[in-house]
Amino acid sequence: MYKPYKPRSQSRSRRWKQKPRRRPWYVYAAALAGILVGLELMARLVISSTGLSQAVLPQSDLDKRAAAYQMEFLSPSGQPYALPDSGQLQAVRSPLLGYQLLPQQQSDYWQINAQGFRADQAVSSQKASSELRIFLLGGSMAFGQLSSSNQATLASQIETRLNAQVAAQQAQPGQFQPATLPYTADEVQKVLQRQARIPERQYRVVNAAVPGYASGNNLASLVQLSTYSPDLLLLLDGQTDLLLPSRYSAADVPGLDALLLNQAKPGPKLGEQIGQRLTGWLNQLYALRVLQYLRRQPPETMAQPAVKLATVELASADLNADPAELEARVQRYQAHLAQMVRWSAAARKPILVGLEPTLLDRNQAQLSQQEQAILADLGSSYQQQIKAGYSKLTAAAQQAASSPNVRLLDLKDLYAQTAEPAFQSATSLTDAASAQLAERFYQAIVAQLAVEPKPFGQ
Repeated sequence: MYKPYKPRSQSRSRRWKQKPRRRPWYVYAAALAGILVGLELMARLVISSTGLSQAVLPQSDLDKRAAAYQMEFLSPSGQPYALPDSGQLQAVRSPLLGYQLLPQQQSDYWQINAQGFRADQAVSSQKASSELRIFLLGGSMAFGQLSSSNQATLASQIETRLNAQVAAQQAQPGQFQPATLPYTADEVQKVLQRQARIPERQYRVVNAAVPGYASGNNLASLVQLSTYSPDLLLLLDGQTDLLLPSRYSAADVPGLDALLLNQAKPGPKLGEQIGQRLTGWLNQLYALRVLQYLRRQPPETMAQPAVKLATVELASADLNADPAELEARVQRYQAHLAQMVRWSAAARKPILVGLEPTLLDRNQAQLSQQEQAILADLGSSYQQQIKAGYSKLTAAAQQAASSPNVRLLDLKDLYAQTAEPAFQSATSLTDAASAQLAERFYQAIVAQLAVEPKPFGQ
């Protein structure tokens, strides 16, 4: 059959008029990735060349401290437990103490000595005759959680004040009460108005506190501290006992039960895991940090987040509204304190007891943004239950303080009217607030150790 002839040029022209094929999706993905990489490299180059790293990638000193003070828990063999939020401050699980700080470790903010105490120097088991030893027991507040250095902690500041008084007594004896009273009554009244004199010894205040410790841990620590021949004991605790369930006699490695029994909460789904990793990756991009920096609020209007120390920090979920459970927790505290009082009576060593001040005792109108964020993070139930628990703890401590070897310090209103911020977390004080607390303990120690002047002629 005859077919009409079609010129070849006509067939080619039709092919040219056809729509071009679409490029594969991975071509566009590669182009987008190249653009992102280019922006990231450019952002890093700009930040490094302009010196804006601290402004664009800010990390406050408080953030650095929180990372340094976050704890990492190890097994007795030295293997780390697979717990979340592990940090730099290492603690080893102990059958007697629950856990104890690993000796010989340090960071930019703290140093742990060879005995596991927070101190720059070792503490010998042999005490010199010229030395008067005071040991501080407690949890996070006594340890000095989030403090700027060992020297800023409660124990160190008390030690400094006591040794400074000894130096003042030697340099200016007329400002202190004399060893022997004068002959006339009017002169006696004058010299008794002077500051009390303390024994002229070398004072050593050892920080044996450990973050997260409750009264049961402090009681167990006292057994070990006896080998160091303490002359006086300082105790600062309270809050952890209100949060620790009554079925536990002392605080242990947090989260360990769930880990050992394989009862940890199920992890996030695959989609959530991908989303979390993607979010974390994006937050590390310098280009995104530059964009956030350009859109950032002025520093004075930026919200201050609450500092979280997850392994030892207080949480409102640990509170219990059941009156019977609260009573059991208070009775546990009272029983442990009673055992410490019996030890002090047998050893003839006095104890100064203080319940940790709380953020709730501060004037609410004077709270800083950081302190307001701490309260908001703790939750609404925290305020009522902590207040109820503290009234019961105070009654228990007052009963124990009826012993002549024990004195209870009233610390409730210590920061009530303080204009400057006092708390960095629910159980962590600022350096200035630690100095206030040290002054209160120092005055109590002077009253306890005061050398009574002898009557004239003796």
